Amino acid sequence: MGQQLNGRIYLQKLQTVAYLCIGIPLLFFIYAYLESSVDQLEEIIPSNYHLYILFPLILICLIINYWSIKKYKFLINQSFSKLTLREKLALYQEANNNRFIMYGISAMMISIGFYLTNFQPFAALFGIIVVLFSINNPNARKIVTELKLRNKDKEIIYNGLEIP
Repeated sequence: MGQQLNGRIYLQKLQTVAYLCIGIPLLFFIYAYLESSVDQLEEIIPSNYHLYILFPLILICLIINYWSIKKYKFLINQSFSKLTLREKLALYQEANNNRFIMYGISAMMISIGFYLTNFQPFAALFGIIVVLFSINNPNARKIVTELKLRNKDKEIIYNGLEIP
């Protein structure tokens, strides 16, 4: 985790990684969607192959996200055995970053699928990824709840105090 100064900076670092992981694919998707909406985006892959692209891509995204959820839960469970807040937060940061990197990879694959096919179900899939991001967006309440922090540790995260 490095030398985190306080709870506020720790949360900002978590959020920065999360926003970058969803923001970069979002920019690419917006570009493709805008090109599609003004009929400038031609499908590179013929329409009779769209379903052959869509279903495997859904399966790959499900596998990636399932794996990231399992790893996330594993790291969170490992954090319960740690004694110091710094150690718990290091594991939480690793778990959180891994989860959002996997969301970013899924979002980028969906964006590329949309760009190559101009097939509208890819837009719905991208919306699902954005919803997953919104639900799991890192915040102080989520950190305290998932790590089951108590008393002083809870106040450090909520108030942005120094991390011992």
